[in-house]
Amino acid sequence: MKTQEKPNPDRAVLLEIDEKHQDQRLDNFLCSVCKGVPKSHVFRIIRSGEVRINKKRAEAKTKLCLGDVVRIPPVQVVEKQTLESLSSSSAVNKTQLLKAAAEIPVLFEDEHLLVVNKPSGMAVHGGSGSSFGLIECIRALRAETHQDLELVHRIDRETSGILIISKKRSALRKLQEQLRARSWKKYYKTLVLGSWPETLRQVDLPLLKTQAGEKEARVFVDEAGDKACTKFQIIQTYKSSYSIFTLIQAQILTGRTHQIRVHTSANKFPIAGDDRYGNFEMNKQLARQGLKRMFLHAARLHLVHPATNETIVLEAPLAPELDSFLKSLQAVQSR
Repeated sequence: MKTQEKPNPDRAVLLEIDEKHQDQRLDNFLCSVCKGVPKSHVFRIIRSGEVRINKKRAEAKTKLCLGDVVRIPPVQVVEKQTLESLSSSSAVNKTQLLKAAAEIPVLFEDEHLLVVNKPSGMAVHGGSGSSFGLIECIRALRAETHQDLELVHRIDRETSGILIISKKRSALRKLQEQLRARSWKKYYKTLVLGSWPETLRQVDLPLLKTQAGEKEARVFVDEAGDKACTKFQIIQTYKSSYSIFTLIQAQILTGRTHQIRVHTSANKFPIAGDDRYGNFEMNKQLARQGLKRMFLHAARLHLVHPATNETIVLEAPLAPELDSFLKSLQAVQSR
């Protein structure tokens, strides 16, 4: 990355993209060079047109090319996001970060990848109402040994399960190439209200995302939206004194925001505990019975290792609270 200046709070600067940063999304690039700036502010300056690529407006998802010149407007930047700077800027202290990091289970790790089982309720990064996220916790815990930790992908705050962090820029680039090619096979486990029919094996409904201000996006089925396809398979049917449930496997063939949540809800089988697209009255009952979160879990992922080129299968066990709730139900049918 070539520049005569570093991003600073007093003036705009121009950064030329080098091989290390080519093919990176604009929003991810800005977050990496503007350490300490909330992600919500990064999105705001992109939407306002203050950030330019080759003197033209760009979207957050724009991929950077070798030689592109990115204009970054004046922002309050922390050159290196240390634990002390996090503590002073967002009321997060070292103890909080390290405690949160210690509670994140590691599923797999080598010199290229770190794969964790993200807890429900934890955002993957800070901003948009979160003082810190999973990536900040991991960076704090490993500050002395790993300087290039980056999120490869994202999952919703309410969703638990597999999340991949790259430890090298080369690994990040190759994995994101796989994502763009949709070569990953991603499988989720989710518990829905009602008896899911055997015949409902695939849902193809276009999804349109709307976002007002800094609030979280809401997604609707709309013909003007993006193509979205999900495959479903019944795992187990359950019953209780107050409802019927079906545990299903959902394989997403497209990676749209809230895709599984909207596809199940649109077919009248909302996810148990979903406070955005679910059955709100039933959610109250579920909370009294011990389910106080959305039952959606990223359970299995098939991908090609960025260094060995071998296919690896990653699996994350259900969170204890989900497993416990299932055991409180009566299994009535196995598939």
